[in-house]
Amino acid sequence: MTEHQTLVVNGVRLAYQVAGPLGGDPLLLLPALGETADDWAAVRDVLARERRVYALDLRGHGRSEWAGAYSLELMRDDVLGFLDAVGLDRVDLVGHSMGGVVAFLVAQHSPWRVVQLVLEDAPAPLPREPRAPVRPEGEPAFDWAVVPALRSQLDRPDPAWLEGLSLITAPTLVVAGGPDSHVPQEALAELARRIPDARLTTIPVGHLVHAAAPEEFTEAVTAFLADVPDGEVARRWLAEDGITQTGPDAWFDAEPPVRTLTGEDLCNDLGSMAFTDEALDPAGRLRVALGLMDLLGGHFLVTWQIHSAHRGPEGPLPAEQLWDGYRRRLEAVREYPAIGDSLWFDWFEVWQTAEEAFAEVLGNDRDRLEAGAPEPLLRRARRVLEVSGPVPWKAKAATCEAAARVPELHPAVFRALLRGYHDVYGQLEPEPALALLDRLELPAGTEHRAALGRVLAAGHRNHHRSPEAWSGARQRPVAGA
Repeated sequence: MTEHQTLVVNGVRLAYQVAGPLGGDPLLLLPALGETADDWAAVRDVLARERRVYALDLRGHGRSEWAGAYSLELMRDDVLGFLDAVGLDRVDLVGHSMGGVVAFLVAQHSPWRVVQLVLEDAPAPLPREPRAPVRPEGEPAFDWAVVPALRSQLDRPDPAWLEGLSLITAPTLVVAGGPDSHVPQEALAELARRIPDARLTTIPVGHLVHAAAPEEFTEAVTAFLADVPDGEVARRWLAEDGITQTGPDAWFDAEPPVRTLTGEDLCNDLGSMAFTDEALDPAGRLRVALGLMDLLGGHFLVTWQIHSAHRGPEGPLPAEQLWDGYRRRLEAVREYPAIGDSLWFDWFEVWQTAEEAFAEVLGNDRDRLEAGAPEPLLRRARRVLEVSGPVPWKAKAATCEAAARVPELHPAVFRALLRGYHDVYGQLEPEPALALLDRLELPAGTEHRAALGRVLAAGHRNHHRSPEAWSGARQRPVAGA
């Protein structure tokens, strides 16, 4: 049964519909310009089978107040206020067309409020040629003043909106309507490209995707939302202790004594606790630990617990889940700095695990490194090579040789060599390393290339064994200078 309710947010009365089980994960639906919560009827009941689904009439639409003041930023703030008013800390968010613009503005303004994001044929925040709006006949179910106010913003969007797409942390599904949609499909592709963890799917039925193809739409959306991110698993684990995020580096601890925490506080208090939770199986503990890395970064107490558990009395951890978690993050468009930190300091600098870890995150795939290889694989290779300084030469030599077949990986191979020479635990074989260095096509004047070539030619393996060699190599003038 669908309930119709209202509440006041930011001084404006907002109407909404709610359906689905009380304990279901919350899902908020935002309609297009000129549409209302009723327009989700074709898909609402299916989405509400296991979820608590909220459908909102945005200000100036349907049963919500026709307030007279309209902008996409006001609607964004209305959505955030609505979440507070109904007690939703985090929510899956689906927006159609203009509602999709409001949705991605919410997701870039307060990334911690959005679990997963679905943008249905929503225009990217790119300038477009203005067109005079045509008022429909009869009395519309919305305040006509909304149209010129919002169309002017959509025609000339704030440049910060485009830049802000990179701030979205929620996994995102962009649903395109195909060539029959009036929304340029190349703009939807650009929207997906700009959001760090986004994928694009096309259901070629035009702009009104969920109305024209409700079964295909709900199938795509429910499959996407079913894949709960590890970061969300970690958030739910923290919430069991009364801890929720309230800002970019602000967390609220509701357990006495009530207090506000920074991310650093959280790392120090709970960062190493995932593998002590007896209510979780090893796979569940690993998901929480990886999710904490996603949320809190590369703090020692957060990252080290995975390595420690793997080598501890209850280890090893489930290998497929462990290394797939690292590989997926290394391949993602989104940067996961904690993964690089963890590889370098936790796995590669420990001789007992360096070879295993390097093989799992890259070495086993070296035969796939070639020109034209998939971009995700090349991203992974680049990121692993750049932190592979401590990995023994014999464990990474063949992979470095393979990566040298790909010109765009040459800078990463160079950094693998340079950092291998300078890392305390690094060792290079001077002759093959020099031969590899000579094959790399690097920009003229690449810093430290000449010095590295000199120390290798002189037979040195490691800076820390003969620091004077590096100083001398750097001071030698370049021939012809």
